[in-house]
Amino acid sequence: MSIEHVQIASGAEFTSAPYLLDRAAHSAYSRAIEAPPRRRPPAGIHDDPAAAAKAGYVAPIADGEQVLALAARMLCEHFGMGFLRGGRIDVAFIKPVYFGTELVARARVTRLGDGVADLDVWVESRAHERVMAGSASVRIDAP
Repeated sequence: MSIEHVQIASGAEFTSAPYLLDRAAHSAYSRAIEAPPRRRPPAGIHDDPAAAAKAGYVAPIADGEQVLALAARMLCEHFGMGFLRGGRIDVAFIKPVYFGTELVARARVTRLGDGVADLDVWVESRAHERVMAGSASVRIDAP
């Protein structure tokens, strides 16, 4: 969607489609980012129950970058080149995401000015628990 089709006003809210982050989604995402292979141990908190337990988790958890990708995709879908050319995102991961969790990315416009919209951005579970939160900006004068 291009920026011309988006109603941007202070307080406007934007939402992604629900995304089920299960083992199949994790495996597909991991295969995509691992080619070419990154230099990391083959097993860890994202795919090894023993490593996850040692780190204090009850089961393996999803990669934070996959959760971030959900938010970035939502910003691209709603703001297009306004996010891709000159946008930014700054987030913190605040809760682990266990496989089988359905997630939704959300954003709310907090300020408009100087050709930029500032946003609060977060990803939450179906139970409305935030797992990632932060801020973003998009250009509203982008072509």
